[in-house]
Formats: sequence, C-alpha cells, structure tokens
Amino acid sequence: MKKLIKKRKEGLFAYTLLSPSLIILLSVIVIPILFTLYMSLNEVRVMGGSISYNFRGLKNYNYFLNNPLFWKSLRITAYFTFASLALELVLGFFIATILNKDFFGRNIVRSLILIPWAIPTVVNARIWQWIYNANDFGALNRILKTFHIIKDNVVWLREVVPFTGVHFLHQFAEWLGVSRALNMIIIGDTWKVTPLVALLLLAGMQTIPESFYEAAEVDGANWWQKIRYITLPRLKPVLLVIFVLRTMELFRVFDILYIIMSYQIKVLAILTYENGFAFLKFGRAAALSFIIGAIIMTLAFIYMKFLYVEEGDE
Repeated sequence: MKKLIKKRKEGLFAYTLLSPSLIILLSVIVIPILFTLYMSLNEVRVMGGSISYNFRGLKNYNYFLNNPLFWKSLRITAYFTFASLALELVLGFFIATILNKDFFGRNIVRSLILIPWAIPTVVNARIWQWIYNANDFGALNRILKTFHIIKDNVVWLREVVPFTGVHFLHQFAEWLGVSRALNMIIIGDTWKVTPLVALLLLAGMQTIPESFYEAAEVDGANWWQKIRYITLPRLKPVLLVIFVLRTMELFRVFDILYIIMSYQIKVLAILTYENGFAFLKFGRAAALSFIIGAIIMTLAFIYMKFLYVEEGDE
C-alpha cells in the first residue's frame, strides 16, 4: 500500500513538473488546431468588429474538392515540391560526396556552404527578384549579354509554358501548371536550401565505415555499385528526414512565391491566404489548411513505408 501511494505521489510530482510545458503546448498548438477545425466546418463572417459562425458541415471541403482551381493549384504545388526536392537531393548528394573527401580547407568550405541557408527567405526572394529583373540592371540578363549568349533582355519571371515546339509536352506542362517563372523560382529556392540537404547527407555518409568501400573495391565494384549497394541503403534514415522535412516545407511554400510573384502563381498556400485574407473566407481557408495537412501526412506515411529502417535491419 505504501509503495502504491509513493508511486502515485511520484506520478503526481512528475505531472506537476510537466504541467507548464503541457499548458503551453495546449495553448499554442492543440487549442488553435481545434479552433481552426471548428472554423473549417462553419461559414465565418466578420462584420462590425464581431465574428459570426454559420454551421456548414463539410461544404467548405466540398467547395475545394469540386473546384478546378484547387486541383490546378495542387498540381502546381506538387510540381514545385517534387522538382525542388529532386534538384536539392541531386545537388546535395554531389556536394556531400565532395565534402566527404579529405582535402585542404575542408572545414572552412563546410562552414561557408551554410551561408545561403542562413540568409532570410525574404532577403533571398529579393535577391533572386533582382537577378531575374527583365531590365538592364537585372544580373542574369547583364551577365548573359556580356558573354553574348543573348542579344535582348529576357523576361525570366514571365508565365510562359515551356516546350512550345513539342505539342504533347507543351500540353502536359500547361496542365501541370509549369511556367518559366515557376522554374526560375525553383532555382532560387534550391540555391538556398541545398546546403542544408548536403550537410544532412554528409552527416549520414560519415557514419558509413570506410572498410565497406574497401571491401567493395576488392570485389571489383565500380562507383555506381558502391553508391547503390553501400551508400544509398545506409542513407535511408537521413533521406527519410530530408523527404519529410522538405516536403512539409515545400508543399506549404508561400514566402518566396508571394514576394516575387504575388498571387500570380497559385500554389496551395497562396490559395489559402487569398481565400482567408483577400476574400475574407476564413472557413474555406481553414478547410484548405486541413486539406494541405492531410496531403502532407499522407506523403510522410508513404515515405516512412519505403524508407523507414529498423535499427536491427541495417
């Protein structure tokens, strides 16, 4: 009996210590999520400084699921997400492979490579907006004209669909929502985040024993076979973190697209912002935010299904 009372007191003491954190967690995460869910089931109107709620059930969700603009926005967001992720992984893997070698000044290079990632997103967006400027003071046009690659200034942030000479690819790109402006912004966003991906991959590479590669060389394995059978399987836990983290960030991307293009490229986050703060349809915006969250959770589950590795399975 005394032991039971002692355990209860210890449990109560533990909850007392945790209570400040639990209260903060409840206040800033759980309650806002539940309130947003409640808003998503209502038509929310702001009139005369007061807010009224009119229950609509799942009508806000049905509005988007039956709206062609939502599906187009979803396709644009998916393209932005997976094109950016593919570029970041390829470039990040290449950089990590170089940084994993022993060379003079390696530690300095590892530090300097983080500079793009340290730049605030707003500053990064303004930098690339200046680089892509269509006038003579646009850096990209000036460089290309200096080397006589182009004669006239190019409007890099114009929403021109690529593959104009190939009918099938042009139609597919148009359906997907691909444009020159979107591709240029993908380059700008990739430049900023690739160093982070590279350092995560580098951290994973440094956990792989060098003896594995030495044994593979003895067996006559080439460069690609080493990557396929040694490096990539050992990087699965790191790749899972990168996939989940970057998909979550890319799928709800807002800042760089909004700063450079305003409402012109309607990814899901901009469509949410437009419904909530331009049209004052807070219920619809809340519903769309939950749809985005559900998509991200589904993708995270798929990543875990294919990439999650138990510690004993390696």
